[in-house]
Amino acid sequence: MPKVFGVKYRIKYLSFAGILLFTGIVMFLAFNRHSKSGIYNYHAQIWADKAGYFVYLPASFNYGFNALAFPDSIEEKTGGGFSLNITNNKIYTKYSCGVAILQLPFFLAANALLAPDNHEFPGFTKLNHKAIDVAAVVYLILGLFFLGNYLYKRFRSKLIWFVLFSLFTGTNLYYYTVDESGMSHIYSFFLFSLFLYLLQKTRYFAHSTFAGFVLAGFLAGLILLIRPSNILFLLFALFLESENRNNLRSRFGKLIKPVRLIPASVGFFVSILPQLIYWQYTYGSFFFYSYGKEGFNWLNPQLLQTWFSPNNGLFLYTPFFLIILFALVYSTWHKKTDGLLLLLLFFIISYVFASWWDWGFGCSFGARSYIEYYAVFSVPLTQLFIRVWASKAYVRVLFFTLVVVMIAFNLKMTYCWDGCFYGNRFWDWKTYIDVVLSHPR
Repeated sequence: MPKVFGVKYRIKYLSFAGILLFTGIVMFLAFNRHSKSGIYNYHAQIWADKAGYFVYLPASFNYGFNALAFPDSIEEKTGGGFSLNITNNKIYTKYSCGVAILQLPFFLAANALLAPDNHEFPGFTKLNHKAIDVAAVVYLILGLFFLGNYLYKRFRSKLIWFVLFSLFTGTNLYYYTVDESGMSHIYSFFLFSLFLYLLQKTRYFAHSTFAGFVLAGFLAGLILLIRPSNILFLLFALFLESENRNNLRSRFGKLIKPVRLIPASVGFFVSILPQLIYWQYTYGSFFFYSYGKEGFNWLNPQLLQTWFSPNNGLFLYTPFFLIILFALVYSTWHKKTDGLLLLLLFFIISYVFASWWDWGFGCSFGARSYIEYYAVFSVPLTQLFIRVWASKAYVRVLFFTLVVVMIAFNLKMTYCWDGCFYGNRFWDWKTYIDVVLSHPR
């Protein structure tokens, strides 16, 4: 008994040491990446969209939402992600505050550690920039931790940690943790993973407490606050691991009871309240569509470009997703749990992303809008990894060699990418090949 007890503890200590080592490596990669670029440029952690997400924090804690108090030309210095209206003394950003809420502890820590005689712009210092790197890495680790626990309880396989490692290094999840740490995707990935863990922990809220429902509502609110289209994840997540119609009827019957619905609604309201207050302050209404004329072209989805364009096409920049797609088809064909459900989710989100007015989502590395959904697509991917591991030796060798090649390709492309596709519109194959063959920057 003591011997077994000791072995268990050694395994726990080794696992903890491994997590610390992995965290340290990723943190080093993020710091090293940004140490070469400095601040107030398009490689910085606070620039363009990232500045639009972030501005809520300095506006709240450094400038009291007083546009006149902001440093001169700070919106230009940070890439125009927000604007300052001096006439009416308002701060405008079309982006919601979900990312800022998750960055808040790291922002406050950076402000607390700042030397009193620091002469940088308050809220936009080098330390504030580095705090965003720390936030992204922490949420990556937490996301992988919760997702790993969710998958392990479903499949009881040690391969799960290789699945997670492959997802991180083989997809643009790596790029949006290490390079673009201020973008929203790593934060959504964490929230998706935590929500899946919570669903399973409570057996889809069948055994949840009052506090558990408040937390679930709060998480759902943050998920939607970061990106409203994430409602698709929330809807599909509630159908996961459903055995039959009776199971679903029982699940949803319990969810809509007031004893569960009311605390969940309270949590949801608390999470979105800061955004409602901001819209009221800025536009005079608690509900406002801040994206103006930007919207969806539902009758003209650009699916081919979204999947295959040299300008950020999903399969060209993240070929590992071909393995995910194969896993979705395999799970559906063999009637694995959730296979058809998640294949349907893939096509629905693809239609939504392809219908957005800018289907390429600006200067991005690959189809970044899919990143948070890697959390739920890890289910069929794990099923495939387990099936391959149980196959003949040559199948294992071929499959995992392919995985390693795709990881190498993703890392190579990551370090050759300069932030934007500089080719001629959507089908410039020459520019894409030039990027593929270029040397890391």
